[in-house]
Amino acid sequence: MKLNKTTLIIFSLTFALIMALLLPPASAQTWKFAMISDTHDDDKAHTETGVTARLAPIISYIIEEHPDFVLETGDLITGVLTKKTSPVYKKYDRQYGYFQQATAPLTQSNILLLVIRGNHDYGTFNEDPAATKAYMEAFAGTMPQNGPADAKGLSYSFVHNKLKFIMLDQYVNASSGSVTLPMDLLKSELENSLGAEHIFVMGHSPAFTLNSNTSDDAAHFNLFDQPALRDQFWNLLTDNHVTAYVSGHKHLYSRSQVNGVAQIVIGNLGSASSFHPANADSRLTNIFPINLVSKTEVRPGYIIFTIDDSKNSITANEYWLDENNNKYLFDTYSLQ
Repeated sequence: MKLNKTTLIIFSLTFALIMALLLPPASAQTWKFAMISDTHDDDKAHTETGVTARLAPIISYIIEEHPDFVLETGDLITGVLTKKTSPVYKKYDRQYGYFQQATAPLTQSNILLLVIRGNHDYGTFNEDPAATKAYMEAFAGTMPQNGPADAKGLSYSFVHNKLKFIMLDQYVNASSGSVTLPMDLLKSELENSLGAEHIFVMGHSPAFTLNSNTSDDAAHFNLFDQPALRDQFWNLLTDNHVTAYVSGHKHLYSRSQVNGVAQIVIGNLGSASSFHPANADSRLTNIFPINLVSKTEVRPGYIIFTIDDSKNSITANEYWLDENNNKYLFDTYSLQ
């Protein structure tokens, strides 16, 4: 891969931020992190960047919160679902360039961005090698490198203060619209919590469906369509007292739980889908929203988590943007 001066500067700054992130904390403190997902442009036929215009104002709002880092759970760009009529069709490197441009203020503010792939970054039903190559060159080398040999920079983990974060790629050797999971890595990381008091696991697809009565979920890299893998995965989370599993993929916001583990879906940044609790998997205990949220009512959103290590408390605020990019609080809650 040929690196220009700007790329080398970003690479060096990102590496330095990762090293700082992995250093043990000096003392208990109150700190924050943010989560986003599905930052792709929904206009697949005409997008000029592959990235939603809502990302830039959200990044500005996130910076105002001074988080230690930001996590993205996939579908960074429109990617493999871009239509031929778009000027960035099949130009994945250009789309990632626009994504990096939109998120560059994070690096300039010494805020680390850590990402994993979504289906837009991988393939329609099978791998698009060009998409994989573009993602690997843009991001994999700057992510933590403690994942499996076939997933370096794709799946990884880190501990920050008293929280452990496990970022799971769901697309290594994935085919025919089915996801994969690095179960050996997950089991090992959960069994070796390194003293963490809370564990967050991130992946792109929800584990339990939120739209069981719609055709949108059919054969589309859905973890919930693979019940044997999903149940093995969720049993590990339950047995190891994981605090939350956070994903995107479905273009809505939902907070629920199964067997004491929270499933938080935050796929409503670049696109929108309706959500009705009555249509969700019956095993989910729905928490919020409690009523129908139509597609036209769903707004672009992001989460700010605030951790008070001295009190072992986690609070979360889900913010949405109105039509004029003004933020407002949509949901607030605590995690145990």
